[in-house]
Amino acid sequence: IRETNNPSATKTLTKTNNPSEKTVTPSVANFPDLIMIDGGKGQLSAVVATLKEMNLLDKLRVISLAKQREEIFLPGASSPLPTNSEQPGVQLLRRLRDEAHRFAVTFHRQQRSEKMRRSRLDEIPGLGFQRQKQLLSHFHSIDYIREASISQLMEVPGIGNSLATEIYNYFHP
Repeated sequence: IRETNNPSATKTLTKTNNPSEKTVTPSVANFPDLIMIDGGKGQLSAVVATLKEMNLLDKLRVISLAKQREEIFLPGASSPLPTNSEQPGVQLLRRLRDEAHRFAVTFHRQQRSEKMRRSRLDEIPGLGFQRQKQLLSHFHSIDYIREASISQLMEVPGIGNSLATEIYNYFHP
């Protein structure tokens, strides 16, 4: 599922990594035994509607686990299953949900951290980490590097005419 800015569970569920954005129907043999939705009745209803549209609802078992009261909802049921939060099965579902949260949060933090480490300067051929540091030390920001002339760029140690031209042309196509 590709990340989207749309909070709709229905829209998000139908997004795939297929470049044409078509939904993909996997082989029945590849289906999971259970799909657990993190949320309550509303989230479960949205996913159920999408699975119906995809003609997959009869092939999959779906439940939702609401966090506050650890309530388990089944498709079509108006109220949660009567459960005791100390039952081993409920504890297992809770741990699965918590682990999925931990994994997702860690993954997104890593992505954000990696994105923050990347710089537009990484895209300039021939400009390695050390020269990037020298440029940033000299100009103090990418905006000032962008505004610099070729001769100003050449004032930075290690930046010759050809690399200065490459940097200038990158910011002034």
